[in-house]
Amino acid sequence: MEQIPFAYGGLHFIPEQRFEPQGQYHSRIPLSRMGQTAAELFPGEFAYSHKEFYAATTVKDCDIFRCVESGRLYVPCEDGLRLYEEPPNRERGREHGR
Repeated sequence: MEQIPFAYGGLHFIPEQRFEPQGQYHSRIPLSRMGQTAAELFPGEFAYSHKEFYAATTVKDCDIFRCVESGRLYVPCEDGLRLYEEPPNRERGREHGR
């Protein structure tokens, strides 16, 4: 996946990854990894639009995006961007004997 940054709402985002495929459909986000909407992310009176967010991105089939300014991961949803908690890195855990 090309990780070309794009601007949206005065911020910059980088396409990170798709959800893991599960059969014909992408698996749903585990609720334990979903945060509240990130309404405070955008400066001023900017109104988020799911459709306009995907119109701005260079990768149309991406599910998870990293905000360049905050370094955090977000999932675009109909009701706003939602924080996405990164799953633990299994390889890193093995290196530390876990």
